[in-house]
Amino acid sequence: GLENSLCVMRNLSYQLYAELPPSVRLHLEGPSRASASRTTEMIGCFTLQSKKNTELHYRNLPTLPHPKGSEWLWHPKVVGLYKLVLQNSEGSSAALEAAVGALQNITSGEARWSAVLSSVVTEQERMLPMLLDLLDSSSEMLLRPLTGLLRNLTRHAADKGHTAKIMVNVLVYQLPSDGLQKTPSSEVVVNICGALNYLVTCSSLAARDIAYFNGLPKLMGIKTSHDNSSGSLKAARAASTVLCNMFQYNKLHRDYKLVSPAVLYINKLYQPKNTFCFNLIRIEHFQSISSDHLGP
Repeated sequence: GLENSLCVMRNLSYQLYAELPPSVRLHLEGPSRASASRTTEMIGCFTLQSKKNTELHYRNLPTLPHPKGSEWLWHPKVVGLYKLVLQNSEGSSAALEAAVGALQNITSGEARWSAVLSSVVTEQERMLPMLLDLLDSSSEMLLRPLTGLLRNLTRHAADKGHTAKIMVNVLVYQLPSDGLQKTPSSEVVVNICGALNYLVTCSSLAARDIAYFNGLPKLMGIKTSHDNSSGSLKAARAASTVLCNMFQYNKLHRDYKLVSPAVLYINKLYQPKNTFCFNLIRIEHFQSISSDHLGP
């Protein structure tokens, strides 16, 4: 049935861009992105590019014919099909999870085409409100790929300030008050922190909104109050990264102090020149730590 077909699509799209035939990859990817300048004083800003550079990068994208066979895995038209599934999946959690997982897969990584399909999701199909509504679910099987998908979309967002206005409030609301809570899982927390970090490193508006929507005490709780399990430690480091990057915006320090008394401690801990801050953070803390790419 539909669920089985979607699970097959999800499984086949796992690590899709690494397994594409070279000729297809060259057609989709165009010039290498390796030469792009990525210098930044922020930590973890994987896609810090100017609007002009982004426009140049996506100019002259290949024109694709109507998809046939395996071409459906990466064709922009498949995003519209997944959207239809999300709109009409009431009572079918397996179909919903598989569609979201497939969207996560095709938007993952640094490949140019994953960024193109991310743009299709957010700008052409305008799916962000629908996806954010799904965060109300209590199903970990859905939340893991869903938050992974949202992390991918923030990574590839061309206007992170605009994206922050839409997403920060909802993402912060989903964070637990500390690292000892069992729900949401540490995998979901890492994904949410990853999404917030992609926004914060490229937009002071995101940092301001995290503070405004009471994100500072939550991030501090995740960082400081946790057990010694692998997942909790990864969540703590992910929260640390967001905090560290928030404090690179000196102009916002006063705002932070107004909304959270604990910020006096954080401010001393996360001075821009503090070697602890820079030695603690590693990009891999925001790599997906779940196996939710694969369907049932």
